[in-house]
Amino acid sequence: IVMKRVLTFLMSILMLFSFFSIPVDNEMTFADSYNGASLENSEKVSIDFARKEDSEIKIDGGLPNYCDRSTRANSCANVAGAIVLGYYDKTYDELIENFASARIIRDKVLYAAQNAVVDEVIASLYITMKTNITEGGTTIANFKNGLQEYVNDQGFGISYSQVISNYSLNFSKYEDSIKQENPVVLFCSKYSLVSQMAFTAESGTEEFTLQHYIGNHVLIGYGIRTIKYYNSSGDLVHQLKLLAVGTGMSYGSLGYVLLDDYGTLIDGYKINIF
Repeated sequence: IVMKRVLTFLMSILMLFSFFSIPVDNEMTFADSYNGASLENSEKVSIDFARKEDSEIKIDGGLPNYCDRSTRANSCANVAGAIVLGYYDKTYDELIENFASARIIRDKVLYAAQNAVVDEVIASLYITMKTNITEGGTTIANFKNGLQEYVNDQGFGISYSQVISNYSLNFSKYEDSIKQENPVVLFCSKYSLVSQMAFTAESGTEEFTLQHYIGNHVLIGYGIRTIKYYNSSGDLVHQLKLLAVGTGMSYGSLGYVLLDDYGTLIDGYKINIF
């Protein structure tokens, strides 16, 4: 009997240890270093081609350029939330009080520069998203709940629609979101970033730099681009799938994430504020 109780106790301990040692996506924190990512290395890429097909859809006007200008660490989720609020504030002016996030002049969206009001929003989301309360960063659930709390407090509603499941992006849902001009929050583990100024070659050789970032990060998607490269015989020799994103960084605030084998999309949601 004593031996049986000992074995039962040991099995209980083992099961408890296994439970806490197996990572659960919703318990992952974003980010695990400053602003969610550290540059691991840069890679020069060259693609020889005769012609290319380049197609892209984006949310008109893009996104505001915000970053955390404080000394807070692991704040990428808070910045991502503020970017979403800044985007929707151009439609719902009091979403961010005492701040007009954008002007529309001749159908062109001009976002206002970040100021102290935006800084206060990021600080507020740091609290409502429970950032750094457990381990460094913000969980997916706390991001969603914290952003909802802020939006509801301002008298508006918010909805989330999943576009990533089983670490795979549903391109149809993502494209529909962009066409409906709803930004998408992307939770990723490592990613490859490319400048928006890349991909200018018309023939010959396409050259660009891939920046490989490590860590868990939160990005806001606002477009998708597909580039197909063909040789002189008309054969497809290379294809790039790129997501236009707001990075939340103080530099390179807008860029492309290359969908490749380097990083993993953990989760993602279309965000609608109404």
